[in-house]
Amino acid sequence: MRIIGGEDRGRKLRTPKGRRIRPSSDWVREAIFDVLGDRVPGSRVLDLFAGTGALGMEALSRGAREAVFVDSSPQSIALIKENLDLLAKADRSRVIRCSARKYVSGIGGEEGPFDLIFIDPPYRIEMKYLQQLIIDIAERGLLASEGILVVEGLKERGISPIARDFLLVKRKIYGDTSVDFIKVKN
Repeated sequence: MRIIGGEDRGRKLRTPKGRRIRPSSDWVREAIFDVLGDRVPGSRVLDLFAGTGALGMEALSRGAREAVFVDSSPQSIALIKENLDLLAKADRSRVIRCSARKYVSGIGGEEGPFDLIFIDPPYRIEMKYLQQLIIDIAERGLLASEGILVVEGLKERGISPIARDFLLVKRKIYGDTSVDFIKVKN
């Protein structure tokens, strides 16, 4: 796995052994950042279910001002820190070990709003959990008024923005993966 664009383009990231963490593929990440384009430079980024941290690190490489990485797995937290050190991005980052829900309903409200929020949960996660997480993000005001929420999942389980404050602006399908781009309604 490598960084696709920006100042760290081509740099390799450390990846986990085994199948416990499923990082976004290079071509899905490239497609996501092609859609986001000019929104990335100068942005504040939240990477929930961060895994290896590849989405947040891609944003940092492309000029994001700062990134917060949240994951509940000690293995993921160690991997994220290792990759941030590898790319010399630790000074523009925070790494937090807790569940996405706990972060969103707790300190996330104090740290937001964010311009970009990436949600790339394990495919086995319950849809109710994911939908409630999106509602919590809306209610806590974690997404900036012009921000984008990017939700990656299985194609057949694409998320719909069930919170009344959100609007699905684009859905892209890449193989068996769907990526939903969601904005706050104005």
